[in-house]
This record gives sequence, structure tokens and C-alpha cells, in this order.
Amino acid sequence: MSSADLKRDVFDQERRTAAGLGGVKIAPSGPLIGPHSDIRFSVLGPVRLYKSGREETAGQPRQCAVLASLLLRAGRPVSLSKLVEDVWGDEAPPSAIGSVRTYVYRLRRALGERSDSSLSLVDGGYLLRIPPDALDLNRFKERAARAREARGTGDLATAASLLTEGLDMWKGEALAGVPGPFADQQRRVLGELRLACAEEQLACEVERGRYAEAAAELSALHVEHPLRERVCGLLMTALYGAGRQSEALTIYHTTSHLLRQRLGVSPSEELRHVHERILSGRLRLPADTDRPVGGRHITSFRAPAQLPAALPELVGREEEREQVERLLAEAEASSSMAVCVVGGVAGVGKTAFATTVAHRLADRFPDGQLFADLQGAGPETEPRDPAGVLADFLQSLGVRPEAEPETTRARGVMFRDLLAKRRTLVVLDNARSADQLKHLLPGSPGSMALITSRMQLHAVVAAYQALPLTLLPLSQADARGLLARRLGASRTAAEPEAADRIVRLAGHLPLALANIAARAAYSPQMPLADVADEYAAAGRTSLDAFTSEDDHVLDVRASLARSYRLLDPEAASLFRALSVWPGSVFAMSDAASMAAQPEQRVRRTLARLIHAHLVSEIVPGRYHWNRLVAAYAAEQAGADRSTARAEAVSHDPPHDL
Repeated sequence: MSSADLKRDVFDQERRTAAGLGGVKIAPSGPLIGPHSDIRFSVLGPVRLYKSGREETAGQPRQCAVLASLLLRAGRPVSLSKLVEDVWGDEAPPSAIGSVRTYVYRLRRALGERSDSSLSLVDGGYLLRIPPDALDLNRFKERAARAREARGTGDLATAASLLTEGLDMWKGEALAGVPGPFADQQRRVLGELRLACAEEQLACEVERGRYAEAAAELSALHVEHPLRERVCGLLMTALYGAGRQSEALTIYHTTSHLLRQRLGVSPSEELRHVHERILSGRLRLPADTDRPVGGRHITSFRAPAQLPAALPELVGREEEREQVERLLAEAEASSSMAVCVVGGVAGVGKTAFATTVAHRLADRFPDGQLFADLQGAGPETEPRDPAGVLADFLQSLGVRPEAEPETTRARGVMFRDLLAKRRTLVVLDNARSADQLKHLLPGSPGSMALITSRMQLHAVVAAYQALPLTLLPLSQADARGLLARRLGASRTAAEPEAADRIVRLAGHLPLALANIAARAAYSPQMPLADVADEYAAAGRTSLDAFTSEDDHVLDVRASLARSYRLLDPEAASLFRALSVWPGSVFAMSDAASMAAQPEQRVRRTLARLIHAHLVSEIVPGRYHWNRLVAAYAAEQAGADRSTARAEAVSHDPPHDL
């Protein structure tokens, strides 16, 4: 069926639908306004639906595309033909009409009859009515508007605080993983809106004299957008205000070169003016009047010691430990802060490594060691709020609760002010994103931030010249050493072949090995060969043997599930599709074949699996994943097929949908 034929078919169906309703037009009611909507929607990141505070499934990617189209045209009916065009463009299949009807039917079921949001047929189109505050984009725009008003009256502190609140609503790229031309267009529009808001917020900070704090965030923004002249000008001003004149001039020359090389243009007059003023030392700077003085906020400074218990001895990882120690030595020599980001697949031992290394280095930080679990991949729906972490840190450092500022940013400034000229180690475990971290780093020379995350934190590495340290599964020798330490060297030496089988079955992952060792330790008379047989009997596609009934920390399936839940719908779909591959190494062409998609699209999606440390790229175009990760993918693929079958036989959508 051609595109023109499909559009005629859609038109005919819409006309028949209107006729079937007897020509009745359902008039839209007025906007439902209320501060406590029972249903909320999110488009500033993956498309999500929350009911009474709990996240509900928004459906498969194309259903999310339909929901996004309805949400972003709130208050206006969207025709069936427009929805088909939004989701498929000119490549709509003959089944597109029926699919959209099914998606709308499911969305109406998800909203429920007693919701303050509704989806109905109006003038031959679908109209989604929601309270304005039910959509995160509306709340973001409302704060941006209030910030403009505050800045217009000269209230920079309020403007910066409102803009920060708005930016904190973003959970990644807008409409992440949502397919279709409409979503692609809106991603660009919303991305520009977010960038403009970030520029405005940082401009407020520079005008307030927060030079050092603004420079760190502007540096990260400049790396992402090297041709944005306003970002460049703000960064130059912040660096100059922080006493880093040479770096400001370097930024100008780099940007000038890029503008000429890529666009064939010279820097704007405004940017040249900033450059000339810095060269002559005549750039006027706002007074730094909003910086708290640590002494008046505390009774007495306390050196905290918050590190959790470390392992008696960490097996292997000598090379990685040496890298962290070299990083600290280099930072000490250059009078800068050291930042290390520890990543790797779920169960590889990131937290154990970070806490053990932190204990080993603790005596080099006489002003204390702080620790926080940021719950970036924990069982909670949302990661931990940085404001709460900062409140805990400030109280640990001796700040009176009544002296704590209200906003996250102000707490971050006080935190860095208290640690200025002090040597402190801050361990931030289980981070979700760079945004979660930007206020939690100590900032002072001689201090160190040791971060663990299941995600690759490119912005942190770029902005702070951090060391990205990816932990790989243990070598055969180190994995056997871990097993010997847990079960006794004599027991593993008596059955070396069985010990090697256990190591392979566990995918060389410390978490899985600890799980097996814990069970085997309770059965000291059981031969290791029998232990290996028990785990092998579960087969490749089952993780039942690696579950823990009394501790989710030791549960391999639960650990992998927390990484899986961070994926956008498209990446999750590819993850499940890869499970049919029989080995642990596959090529790009293999992945494209399993996903039934073009290689270019699969390459972008694979990058997100790499970002989540679920897949690694060995060499360009060839990929590897751990056997236990593959087993979890197979489980999810089976669950997905079961859900699809159940939906197919449950209900047929009514004819008016």
C-alpha cells in the first residue's frame, strides 16, 4: 500500500468513526488545574507515566510515541492520520491504523476512569486532557518564566534557584528512545530549550560572582557545545574571575579556531570584546557577594570518618589500584582535585573496590572521609536527591541544621567552602548521572572524589579530567584466588577442575562467585564437583542458581535488573533481541540481524548498552557480553514474549478507537 493510499484509508476510517458516533462532537472541557494530580507524565527523559506516585508502564516505544504526540499537543485534538504520520512518517505499514487504535485503547486503560486526566475522541481526533502541572515540561516552563521575572527585577539568587529546579527535572535526553519523526523534531526543540535554560542559569551564577562553581559546569557544557559563543563567553568570564586568565585565553583561541575551521566565520564582536578585555586586564566583574563564610555556619569543624567496612583483602585489581594511586600523586603534584570514576557491569565489584581503595588511602586525607550511596541503580524509582546528601555531609562537618541553605546549589557552595584548603576524600557510590554529582565534589586541591557508577559518566570525565576506570570480570587466576579465600585453599586445590568450572559458570564476576561460595561454605562436606553440577544444571538462560532469598545485594538477577531498568525502551528491546545469539562475542552485522534493523540504528542503540556497561566493544564492530548478562537478557526476552501473547488474547480494542 502506497503512502497516498494509506492516508486515504485513514481519512475514510476517521469519517466512518465520526459517522458511527452520530455526528456528536465532544466539547473539550476547561483545563483541569490542581496542584496534586493523581497521574503525572514525564517527557524530559524517557516517556514515563506515574500513578499516585508510582511509575506505571507507558508501553512499547511506538505507544510512547503516540503518548508523546498527545502530550505535546495538549489541549488540541490529534487526528488518526497525524498520529500515524508522527510515529512512522512516510514509512507507515498497512497495520499502522490498527496499531495506533490499540495504543490509544491501552493508554485509556492506563489512565483509568477515576483519573483527573482523560483521553477522548473529539472532532474526529484524539484529545488528551491533563492538568497543566501533570506534565514535567509544563512545570519546567513555569519555573523558567518565573526565573525571567525574577532576573528582570535583579533577584539573581531566586532566578538561579528556579532555573536549577527546572533543570533538575531533566532525566536525560527528552523523549529518550521514542521513535518517529515527530519525536526526532521535538527532541531537537526541547534540547535547545534545555540548553538555553542552562546558559541562563549559569549566566546568573557568573553575574552573582560564583566564578569557580560556574566555571566547572560551563567547562562541561563547552565540551558538549564547542561552537556556542555565549557558553564560551561565560566560561571565559568565569575562568578570569576565578583567577585563571591563561585558561580563559586558551578557550577563546580554541573556539575561534573551530569557528573558522567548521563554519568559516570569525568570533562575534561580543566574544572578541571579552577576549580583548581579558588581555588588557580590564574585564569588569560582578562582586562576589553571595559566598558563605564557613566559620559562621559551624560550631567547630569535625573530620568525618564515614567509610563502610572494607573487605579483609581485595583479590586482584592491583593494576587498577596503582592507577588510582598515580592519579592522586599527579593531582597532589599539580595542586588539583583528583576524580576517579569506577565503572563496570553489575556484580563486577565496583563498591568493594572503591571502599577498599578508600581505606588504603584514608591516612592521606587527614580532614576526613565522606561516603554516600546515591542509589543510582538501587530498587528505588529515583536516585537519591543531592540536596539530602549535602544536608548529611554538612551536618557531618559540623554545620548547624538551622544554618543549612534551602537550595541544592547553595548547599553545594557551602560544602565546597567548608572543604576549601582541606584534604578530604569523598566516596560517591552508585551514581546515576553527572547532574547528580555536580554539587557533591569537594573541589579543593589535594582532595579526591572516588565515584562508582553503572553508567559511563562522560561529562564528569570531560569536565574534571577524571580517570575513567572500568573494572573487568576477574581473570581465571584471580577468580580462583577469590574462591580459595572464601572456601579455603585446601578445598579448591583438591578439586582444581571443579573450581575452574565454578569460575566459568559465575562468568568470573565477584558477586556471582561470592554467591556460590556462600552456599558452598554451608556445605563443607559437599564436593566442589557437585556444587558445579548444581549450578550447571540451571542452564544458560536461568539465573535461579544465583538468587539470594535473604539479601538482594547478593542476588545476581536483582543486580542485573537494576541495570536493565535504566535502559530506554529501544535499548531494552535490542538487549532482549541479542539473547538469541549463542556465544558471548558478536559482530555489528549479527546484532543488526537479530534486531531486524539497519546497522546504523543498531550502532547507536548498542552505544547505550555500552554506556550501561552491559555490552563492551572489543574492537570496532565486535562486541562482548558476560554469560550471566546474556542469561538475564534471555529471561527478559521470554517474559516479553509472554506479555505480548497475553495482551494479544486479552481484549480487542473497541471500534471507536
